[in-house]
Formats: sequence, C-alpha cells, structure tokens
Amino acid sequence: MTNTPSNERVIAHDSTPQGTSLQQTIVANINKYGDKTAVRYRNTTYSYRGLLVLASQLRDMLAAHSGIQKNVPILTCSRSPLFANLFNLLLGLEGIPYEPLSLNEPFDRAIAKASKWQNFVLLTDSQTESELGPISARASLTVIADENLSYRTHSRPENAGENHLSLDECVYILSTSGSTGVPKSVPIKSHNLDAYLSAATRFFGVEQDEHFSVIHDVCFDFNIHELYLPIHNHGCLCIADKSDLLSPATVSKFVERHGVTFWSCVPSFINHLDHLRKFNSNTFNRIRKTMICGEALTLVIQQAWRALAPNSRIFNLYGPTECTVSVSGKDITFPQQDDIRNGVLTIGEAWDNTLFYVLNEGHISQEGRGELLVGGPQVFDGYFREGSVCREKLVEEPQSGQLLYRTGDNVELSPNKPNHYLGRGDDQLQIRGHRIQKNEILHLICQTIPCSNLAVVEKNSCNGTTIGIVLFISGENLQEVDIRRRLAATLPSYALPLKINIGPLPMNKNMKIDHKMLYANVNPEAETS
Repeated sequence: MTNTPSNERVIAHDSTPQGTSLQQTIVANINKYGDKTAVRYRNTTYSYRGLLVLASQLRDMLAAHSGIQKNVPILTCSRSPLFANLFNLLLGLEGIPYEPLSLNEPFDRAIAKASKWQNFVLLTDSQTESELGPISARASLTVIADENLSYRTHSRPENAGENHLSLDECVYILSTSGSTGVPKSVPIKSHNLDAYLSAATRFFGVEQDEHFSVIHDVCFDFNIHELYLPIHNHGCLCIADKSDLLSPATVSKFVERHGVTFWSCVPSFINHLDHLRKFNSNTFNRIRKTMICGEALTLVIQQAWRALAPNSRIFNLYGPTECTVSVSGKDITFPQQDDIRNGVLTIGEAWDNTLFYVLNEGHISQEGRGELLVGGPQVFDGYFREGSVCREKLVEEPQSGQLLYRTGDNVELSPNKPNHYLGRGDDQLQIRGHRIQKNEILHLICQTIPCSNLAVVEKNSCNGTTIGIVLFISGENLQEVDIRRRLAATLPSYALPLKINIGPLPMNKNMKIDHKMLYANVNPEAETS
C-alpha cells in the first residue's frame, strides 16, 4: 500500500527553498525525486513529495494549537517503529526541536528526560497513549496520531512554564548515560547535523539509489544516521519491525523485501545472529555497504559479516553522541596488518571536517597515546543540565581556542598509520593492590581463546572493593576447563576469572553488549542496596 496524503500541495519548479537544509534539498529536487519512495515500512511507503506534505500538516497542526513556541521541545514516543521514526523525521524536516523517548528503556528514564522541561509538547499515537500517563499529565499539549496520521489534541495550559534552555538551531536532543547511569542531555544543532551528513556522504560515497536499513532504537544516535543520511541523498530508509530482527532468516527476508543495499549495525548484533544460526554463504548478496559502529570491532566478527555479505564493503566507524554519530572510519573489507591490534580493527582516520588530539598528563598533542579529544563542526556545545548549558567534558585547544570534546576513550594516534582504540579511560580496576585495565584483560583473552565475543565484569565485595573478575564469553567449542588452562598461562593470578559464563551475551536496546545487565548478574546486591 502506498500511503500518500490526499491533499498534497503542488510545489512549483521555481519555488524558493525554505526551512531546513534537508527540506531545501527535497524542494529543490522535487521534479526529479518527488515521486521517489523515501520511506518503506511493511507494505506502507511514503514519497518525498508525501513527506513534505506530512511535515507541513504536522507543523500547521502544532501551530494551530500553540504547540510551536520558542524553546519548547516536542517529546516523541511510540511503540510503532513507523511512527517512532516518522515523527522525528517530520519534525526534523520542519526544524522543530524534538527529543525522542523510548519504551524500550526503563520508564523512569523517560520521566527523567521529560522532567528537565518546564514546558513541552508530547507527540504520540493512539496505541501508545495509555502508557504515557505520567508524562502526558505534565505536557502543556499532548498530540495523538491515529493510524492515518490524523491528530487529536489535549491541552493543559496550566503546565506551560518557562524553559531556561535555549533551543535556537537545535534539531534534536539525545541522552547518554556515560558511566554514571544518569541521563546527560546532548543537544545537536543544525550545523552539527549538516556537517555530519556532508562528511558521511563523502566518506561512504553514497549513491542516490541506496536503500538504508533502519533497525535501531530512536534514542540511539545510530538512528540519526539511519533517518537523515538517506534523505540527504534522496535514498530510501527501510524501517524494520522487531520481528524482522529475530534471526538471520528474518533479517534476510527484510533485506530482500525492501532491497536494502546499505546496512548499519553494532558488532554485537552480528554476533547475536551468529549464535542463532550458522552463517550461510551469500545470504546477503544484495548489500553493498555496511557501516559498523558503537563498539570495538574484532576481526572475528568482521570475518563473519564478510562471509554473510560477500558483496559488501565494510566500514568500521567511531564516534560519540556528543560529536553527531561518527567522526572517523576506514574501509576494512580487506584489512591490512597495521589495521589490526590484539584482534581489534582500527577506528580509521579522522574525517576531513574533524581533528583528533590526545590528552596525556595535561598535554595536548596530535599523536601518541592518551585520551581522545575531538574537534570540529560536529562537536556539540555542551550538555543541558538544570536549566543551563554545562560544558563538562569540553576543553579549549590551546592555539585556536576551539572546543574539543573529551571522549573518555584511550587511543593511539600515529602519523601515517591507522589509529587504534585502546579502551575506556574509566575501566581501571584495582584487584589485590594491582591496577589493571579491563581492555588489557580482554585483549589478552582474545589472543589466547578463539571467541566471537566476550566481556569482563568486576565482582565487588559488600564494602565496594573489587575482589576479582567474572568472564562472559561466546564462541564455538568452548570448554571451561580448557579456557582456564589457557588463561593460567597468560594472565596474572589476580586477573584470572572467578567464574566463567559460556554462551551468548545479552544485548541492550541499542544492540550493544548489555554491560549493566552483566554487572547486575555478577553483583545482585548492588541492585537492592
């Protein structure tokens, strides 16, 4: 079924583009691409012309109900993958600042995101509305869409307080918990997003007939890539259901049904599929480009995907939410020796709009080992916190004065050689007086035990001291006795695992290894204390 609004407006050939750069791109090319499919979900499609109409209708409806006000964001939430993505896309096209909420994460987190606003609008659908009562009760306006994207509203003017956070030029707000678990609100502005889209288009060599997979939660920055890079290049974004992602067979059907040529995922998702069924050669022949990001990519997982999608170029990328999705990468379809360190692939060179620095003992330089600092137009201006912008994790480059983001990631930057990720700076453990890095243990285990995925989690005593580590590992033909024998010859005694768990590792809503779940498994008393 093609879903085309019945009251489409006619856009003249010589119309002057208005609105966001994405909207301008569509309008400027309406004669050539207006009837091309922009969005696919199940049997529903939307053309580029249809997207403009839907975006305009949403803006007009919000304006009619005083839903568009300075510094008042639209909070979006839907259990429907179509509406969850479409709401954000339409608001993004119109330049109306939005913050997505997700029911795939604890509801308290969604409430915490909403609580920082004294005035906000909630946009949801009729199937999700009943689950959002505590948030809707605080909204100044709740907008509910039916299955045909007709809207009804509920206004609570008594909730219309004053926000002290400026949303000028803001496109969206995502939250990252970092190591604390407390949501840190990251506002991304139009110039940040435009810089990403331009750099990513050049890096990937995006073509106008690309069909992009859309499989990630709307609160994960991967989703920004999935939504906007296709629109920037007149491609098609293909939205998946949860049922499409259950196994290699269902993923394969999704790819074939929608003609997906550009696939994006985290390494853990490939590993997850690998444990459900052994990869068969040529399963994903249609895919031409694969973007892998979000976690360290091991050679084992790269080889698994290479066997599954033999016609695809494979790009490994790096980037934090605070820097608008990704800021470096490399085509590692056929990795060279220098691209691999301890079984982990390079994060590639900084993109042409980005500068990398390392911070080591207070000194900033462009090579060596240390904490990675990122500069350039994709770097955000600071977190939203308690009614103000907080520039925590931002430092100034001594000569130019430009803001650099402190990523918390340890790297090695080498001139004329691949850059390598060395682990998180906050992953240091102290066991029996010895200081060790989780990443060092992981690398040693990877070198010793052939495996597809693994994680180490600290086991803490009741007084908070670390008494040892627990190993979670997945792969073929793994036996605990053999693993212990091999590790005894590699690791120091204090770093040997107290317990070994063999089997698939759990994933969170972003399809990464769920380290919080693993930590709770190892330290159940921490959940009840």
